[in-house]
Amino acid sequence: MDKYISKSFAKGLDVLLLLADKDGLSLAEISHKTGINKTTTFRLLYTLCEYELICKSNNKYYMNCAYNLLQPDNKILDWSVIPYIKPLVEEFHLSAYIGIPTGEYITYSQIIPRKDHPEDYAILGEKRPLNTNAMGKCALACLEIDELLKLLRKIHLKKNTPSSITDMNAFINSLQVIHDQGYAIDDEETQEGKRCVGVPIIVKNKCIATLGMSGNTNELKRSMIKNLAYKMKATSSIISNRLF
Repeated sequence: MDKYISKSFAKGLDVLLLLADKDGLSLAEISHKTGINKTTTFRLLYTLCEYELICKSNNKYYMNCAYNLLQPDNKILDWSVIPYIKPLVEEFHLSAYIGIPTGEYITYSQIIPRKDHPEDYAILGEKRPLNTNAMGKCALACLEIDELLKLLRKIHLKKNTPSSITDMNAFINSLQVIHDQGYAIDDEETQEGKRCVGVPIIVKNKCIATLGMSGNTNELKRSMIKNLAYKMKATSSIISNRLF
């Protein structure tokens, strides 16, 4: 190794490069794959988490895609998107979210809460299975068939509410509908009394992120969905065209 290269920094980059290539690894797996002892690996992971370059969930480590500089095709969707989304929040009085698809999960990378609802920030950074919300279903609906089928093997369709889709064929059919109409709906499928609408953010024919808006069933009525989805798709196009 070149005498001017920092060994500690190089080890940290090795960990980041590993997670960028294979998300969701335990400390032991990272130590084994990088050849770095567990004590040093722990310190590196702790530091990377503190700087929010990676995140930890269920004893596994993931890239924080809001800061993933290692994937040139997935440019950063930072807080500069807020001016484009805030008018929707104010018009419809619903909270908005940016989600980044990572493997079989969607990561909440930005939150724009409606007025007087700061508690919505609580899910910032959370990773949730793609099939459990409208944003994740949007990301799935944009995949090529081979990649979609590969991911669906990892997905479990749970009956969270009476409206949950638990049949895989029905779920795949719903993804075709989402693809055709350009938006997804979570109509009390994950949580009773809650609705969410999601649209993809497309760059170079690839869904790099999704935009979601949610509220309870009194706030987000079925009669609002088409108009909301239309304006969300327009906002998504503006984000794609101006930031990429």
